Amino acid sequence: MKPLDPRLVRRSRAVRRYLAASVAVGVATAVVVVAQAALLAWLIARGFEGRSATAALLTGVALCFTARAGLAWVHALLSERASVAVKSGLRDEVTAAVLDPRRVGDRPEASRVVGLLGPGLDALDPYFGKFLPQLVLTALVPATVVVAIATTDLLAAVTVAITLPLVVMFLVLVGKLTRDKVDRRYEALQRLGAHFGDVLDGLRVLKVHGRRQDAGLRKVGDQHRRESVKALRMAFLSGFVLELFSTICVALVAVSIGLRVVEGHMDLAPGLFVLLLAPEAFLPVRQMGAHFHASQEGVGAAADALDLLEYDRADGTATVPSVAGAPVVLDAVGVTRDGRDVPVLAPVTATIEPGSFVALTGPSGSGKSTLLDVLLGFLRPTTGRVMVGGVDLAGADPAAWRRQVAWVPQVPGLLRDSVAANVRLGAGDASDDDVARALADAGAPDLPLDRVLEDQGRDLSAGERRRVGIARALLAVRRGDARLVLMDEPTAGLDAAAEATVLRSLRDLGATVVVVAHHRDVVAAADTTIAVGGRQEVTVR
Repeated sequence: MKPLDPRLVRRSRAVRRYLAASVAVGVATAVVVVAQAALLAWLIARGFEGRSATAALLTGVALCFTARAGLAWVHALLSERASVAVKSGLRDEVTAAVLDPRRVGDRPEASRVVGLLGPGLDALDPYFGKFLPQLVLTALVPATVVVAIATTDLLAAVTVAITLPLVVMFLVLVGKLTRDKVDRRYEALQRLGAHFGDVLDGLRVLKVHGRRQDAGLRKVGDQHRRESVKALRMAFLSGFVLELFSTICVALVAVSIGLRVVEGHMDLAPGLFVLLLAPEAFLPVRQMGAHFHASQEGVGAAADALDLLEYDRADGTATVPSVAGAPVVLDAVGVTRDGRDVPVLAPVTATIEPGSFVALTGPSGSGKSTLLDVLLGFLRPTTGRVMVGGVDLAGADPAAWRRQVAWVPQVPGLLRDSVAANVRLGAGDASDDDVARALADAGAPDLPLDRVLEDQGRDLSAGERRRVGIARALLAVRRGDARLVLMDEPTAGLDAAAEATVLRSLRDLGATVVVVAHHRDVVAAADTTIAVGGRQEVTVR
């Protein structure tokens, strides 16, 4: 894991501005450090020689201390602002990437996104506030100090130049040992969030079956605690060893200077100048090592966010003809996922005529829902292509294409809003009469339009949620631009009367309808049946 991900520099203007300002502050800090050491050395040497300090010398020392404190404050302020700007920018970019209508491929797990947008990116605070400033100072101050020492004592400069890389090499080794522990801690945090989210989602089922989850949560929480303690233990031990090694290196310089001053081979003022500068060469490295562990979680969070921003994107701009007058041709469409020997969707070849009612049949896991994802443009087929009126769907504008599509998944997404508002997602300008008619044709005439639903419609039954989703699709065709209806087991959980009402409404809709079907009545109502999985056969009824 790199101390500074190049992708972050390329994507974030705030990072580039911060790095430029940090370099300027670092150069100024290096100059002030050298000036401070020189003035202090002269001041102390004059005291030993019995001479009084001049006002100019005292003023210079005071100005150096003030300037150094001011530069540290400016650096901290720049770091805080950069952290806020980068976190805000990454959150906006990740949100936009997840919601990008042109995104192709699997959507990231909700728990991963929620954990990253919440506490995950907050870990950038110590990264920008402590580690990166020290990284910049480590790149500038030691080199300046070594050059300044070399102008006074070449032997001391050589000693520092030899021992300083050894400290840096030790820091790199510590970083490699720590990386795995910090990665495991971050993974444990994500696992804890995902497990807690799963428990909340399935709480009702768990309670019905008498399954207590406190032991599972405690186990996952303890694992996160153990990984955190391991990372802290490594941080403390490595910090101690780093301080010890740096102190020994400074002592080598101090012994050499002390012996030569005592023996009269070096004046006191130059000796003090070197002694005061030697620790300054190691200080940025030591502080960078101290802040390294706290920053690694932020580095991991930034890398995770940047990984989410790198995805396959549909860049097509072609206009797809209206499905109302153009057939949808599946030309050996298949999907294979990495790491799986068996294709998720075996190649399917079929023609879906305009206005037809098509049933996708096949055993569970044969790829019927995957085929719907391909038709929606959420997945790019590994083999074959989808043609609409002679236009390859891979080169089409996905947003424009989806305006022609009404989709009813197995679990329709519902908002915390009224029933009418949820149905109107299919057509925002629909009247209450249009909404009421769509609900009636979906087998839900008794659902009040003004009833406010809970999140995801938790206060509705599974069948009622599906009927709201079906009503939304019907409205999208009647009052919107949709001419192709894709449904994933829409009548599951409906009684026979409601199923008959839905099938009759779909038959009378006048749009092209593709339904994943397991019920015999749904298959019987279809004009065309496409068998998915194994040998592909298309039957025209």
